[in-house]
Amino acid sequence: MSGTRQEIGPYEYMDHFKKNTALIVSMDKEGKLNVMALDWKTIEELDGNSVIRAQVAYTRYTYELLTEGVNEFTVNIPSNEINHAVDIAGSYSGRNIDKIKEARLETIPGKRTKVPTIKNSLLSYECQIVHSCKSDMSSHHYFYGKILIAYASDDITK
Repeated sequence: MSGTRQEIGPYEYMDHFKKNTALIVSMDKEGKLNVMALDWKTIEELDGNSVIRAQVAYTRYTYELLTEGVNEFTVNIPSNEINHAVDIAGSYSGRNIDKIKEARLETIPGKRTKVPTIKNSLLSYECQIVHSCKSDMSSHHYFYGKILIAYASDDITK
């Protein structure tokens, strides 16, 4: 990967967003990070804002961080270079191990959030939680993150 990226609109490169498992990064109030594999995600409109709706099971450590930690998250679509992190992020609990360290992921400080994005991602979105609610149809909670800024790797924008 080239390692460089550019700012994009929230709906650009939706084919990559939809077809790939994402890595959602959350943070506790002390700055401890966690990464989780996220399949159930959409980009939609809420009150005139572009938001990512992330569906997270109540049993997940990420749910705890999103409800009790920093009121932000990032969503990152991994490149082939870091796609191995999806297996690690989806197989272990952040309560027990540092999954970012275990997956050898590097982070990039957020431009508009305290929560960082993940280096070598095809797409990254910095989001502020603006709404959350229980799903009546599943064992998951919906978190709506207003997209504050989005990035695409130069590898897909060329």
